[in-house]
Amino acid sequence: MDEENDMNWKRVISGVLAAAMLSALPVQLPVSAEGTEAVGQADGWEELTTPEPLDECNAFFYSKDDQTFEKITHPEKDVKTADGIVDYLGDGAVAVVTDPEDAAYNAGDRGQNYAWSAVGYGDWLYVGTCYAAIGNTLSLMKSSLGDEYDDKVLAATFDALYNGTFFLTEEDGGRPKGVLVKINTKTGETRLLMSGSYNGYTPLFRNALEYNGKLYFCGSVGGGGIGFLPSIWQVDPATDECKPVYIGLNSVQDYAAAYQQGISVGIRGMCVYKDQLVVSNVTMDAATGKSSAALLISSDPEKGFTQIADSDSLFNYPAYHYADSIYGGSIWDMAEFNGRLYVSICTGTEDNMPDDNTMQSFALVRGDQNADGTFTWTPVAGDQEKDGARYTFGIDPERTRSGAANLIVYNDHLYIGEYNDEEIALERILFAKTGKNADGQFGGGLDCRFINANLEQSVNLYRMDRDENMELVVGNATRMFPSGSLSGLGSGFGRSENQYIWRMQVYDGKLYVGTHDASSLLECLGQFVNGNLLTRTPAQWKTQWDYLKTLMKALQATDPDGNGNPDTLAQTIKFSYKFVFKNITIGNIASAIRLLNYMRKAKQGFDLYVSEDGVNFQTITVDGFGDPYNHGLRVFATTDQGLCLGTANPFYGTQVWIKRKDS
Repeated sequence: MDEENDMNWKRVISGVLAAAMLSALPVQLPVSAEGTEAVGQADGWEELTTPEPLDECNAFFYSKDDQTFEKITHPEKDVKTADGIVDYLGDGAVAVVTDPEDAAYNAGDRGQNYAWSAVGYGDWLYVGTCYAAIGNTLSLMKSSLGDEYDDKVLAATFDALYNGTFFLTEEDGGRPKGVLVKINTKTGETRLLMSGSYNGYTPLFRNALEYNGKLYFCGSVGGGGIGFLPSIWQVDPATDECKPVYIGLNSVQDYAAAYQQGISVGIRGMCVYKDQLVVSNVTMDAATGKSSAALLISSDPEKGFTQIADSDSLFNYPAYHYADSIYGGSIWDMAEFNGRLYVSICTGTEDNMPDDNTMQSFALVRGDQNADGTFTWTPVAGDQEKDGARYTFGIDPERTRSGAANLIVYNDHLYIGEYNDEEIALERILFAKTGKNADGQFGGGLDCRFINANLEQSVNLYRMDRDENMELVVGNATRMFPSGSLSGLGSGFGRSENQYIWRMQVYDGKLYVGTHDASSLLECLGQFVNGNLLTRTPAQWKTQWDYLKTLMKALQATDPDGNGNPDTLAQTIKFSYKFVFKNITIGNIASAIRLLNYMRKAKQGFDLYVSEDGVNFQTITVDGFGDPYNHGLRVFATTDQGLCLGTANPFYGTQVWIKRKDS
């Protein structure tokens, strides 16, 4: 067999086996290992030498029209290489390595997947990261949601699906977990403020803001005997002192009780309302064991918070269990608008699911503060019949996919950006938790119906005026909006792969909108229809084949018959065939084919748009600044140097970029 035919044969076999693994296994999607080559630079890229900042080293820029963004984390390293802000030292330790002679210099830490929270103060940008985002989600599925998988099979599957590009664990088995850092956006200096190896605290902060000269982060923190309780932390930018000012639940025992009840303690909603700090939380009555979502308010966080709402006063909308919409997202976002407090809430639970592959959409409630400090709550979007809401859940009755919504005020309107249930969709693909066949049995792997429905109904952007009238800014025409959107753009800004308007930011009088792109995580399927398989190098095909053989060995170890033998091609195919037709259903094959059609034209990497009037949008990027692994724009923040953004990248770690105010 000549070399060309041999390569074609390997492509066929690799494709068949990869597809087989997707169809057959109880798990299948993203995982790890160093070793993929960086692809050539995309359109919009310029490699330049900066004149002054960052020690006059090489830096990378992404430019489109009048918009230029500069990479400020590991600035001398291209995209598609390890970043994550900090450097991994081994044995679970991270640091900011500045000595070029140090072996860990520029190593990065691929596990710091997301810039999960960010706030600016002077020239400094404070960033909290999420470590091993998908890996943690999978662990949650196993520990709390009853999903079963073999750890070795999972790792081998993800390596085979993504040819070693997806991060699941550090190569030495260490787990540094999340960190809090500060970055000087003028000089590039980076300092570690919190990490397990630095001071014993591992933060998982999901949001941050400045209030009265101090910085506040909400989420959970491990270490110091705290035990990852839902908490609010304060950072003093003058001294870098980090301390908790509020800890939800009363004890580790309460946390354990909450965990047994499947209660999510991840919190993220926070804002400043009438010069008061408002933060979401989760509470539990120690005497009765009753739990609740909660809203807290304070004019002096160091002296304490007052509860202004619980699940009962919020019409029992908040979904705060792991099995709920967005896995207990509960109170999602908040904003002050027209002197009122608006709160978006995840509401979908297993009890109110409209059907097998749909969770109930988000609610929007309004809070009016009374003279005595209490709040009166009114549903704006919610249950119209029971609670008298003006709009139904999700605003538009024809829109059924969005479990959450982000909020921002711009040009005297409250903008509302949707988020589809991607984590629920992931669980469906991996574990077929829903979707019974004609025999009343759960189908095998690769149930893509939930994600297909999400792709069919990509996300909308609405805006609401002071009288709570809704307009469709970005989205498809419906009976509620028969003329379509104000912008003329369809749902997802015309791209079905956009499944989350993840963050919005007002800067320099303009509205910036960033998205989450589902096609980056679905590349394991998309590669069969988007032509990417044809661009692989011989070295990449070799690693692919090696990963597939490793997967076969892992499967063989779990095979009760013990008759799988990956050492021969014929028996590998036979073994794969058995797994495929043992677990797959015709309906799931059909759903996978439909998904491939969506992936055929998808452009991997987050999108970024900007508008000067809140209606007409300019496209800055649709490919994650030239990096298909940047599947989301997770945070915005402003410093004295300009507009900063942090990416979500579960492959090579988060990156931080800046649009300098003089660029």
